[in-house]
Amino acid sequence: MTPFLSNAMTKDKRQSDPLKGLERFWIIGAGRFGQIAVERIRRKKADAAVTVVDKESTDLGHGNVSAIQQDGIQWLAAKLQPKAPVDMVVPAIPVHVAYEWLKSNLSERYKINPIDIPDKWLARMPNAMRGAVGQAYVSHADFICPDNCPEPKTICTHTGKPRPMDLFRLLAGLDFDDVLPIVIRSHQLLPGVGGIYPGEFFDALYTVCSNRQRALMIATACRCHGVVDFFRLEERASSVG
Repeated sequence: MTPFLSNAMTKDKRQSDPLKGLERFWIIGAGRFGQIAVERIRRKKADAAVTVVDKESTDLGHGNVSAIQQDGIQWLAAKLQPKAPVDMVVPAIPVHVAYEWLKSNLSERYKINPIDIPDKWLARMPNAMRGAVGQAYVSHADFICPDNCPEPKTICTHTGKPRPMDLFRLLAGLDFDDVLPIVIRSHQLLPGVGGIYPGEFFDALYTVCSNRQRALMIATACRCHGVVDFFRLEERASSVG
């Protein structure tokens, strides 16, 4: 079994300047973490074009920041295309954005059936906590991390101790009874701000469709924290033939 590993996940790009070459940001969510993302991106890169999407109205829209009042997942599903004008997507809402985007793209042809996570699977993921059916939140931390953590590669900011294996690598290496792990890395852009390259959404979608007969695990994770969803696809009768 070969897990999904993208180049963007396995290589640490832009270590000296994580924002180098990035000019256009879509921030999904205008709550606390969305506001932090806007503030820190604008402070570091004042001329960046930032779009913030939230179902509630927000006063973040000014200067180079555009505010859109709409459901974030619905907007992303409609707007994120292979040549969309965006360099980085910043999830800042309390849902698994990549999984929900995949579901939106797959729902016309497939039913998405969550797989209830067996206890033995849950026990193999660090500090795992169940979410909805088929979903778990995982973390190397058993404490609340500071929102300005710079995510150093080798040492934990909070404890000062050596960091365990990167969570995105750990999840990609798990073997759950022929479940294919598909892991999207959340890249540290700035302290407390993580983002996903747009191409990784499409790489994951291609991998899901290419393995549609199998049980699948989609995860989004940084070095320390992540969310995973286990599921199967069932082709809709109307799309068969």
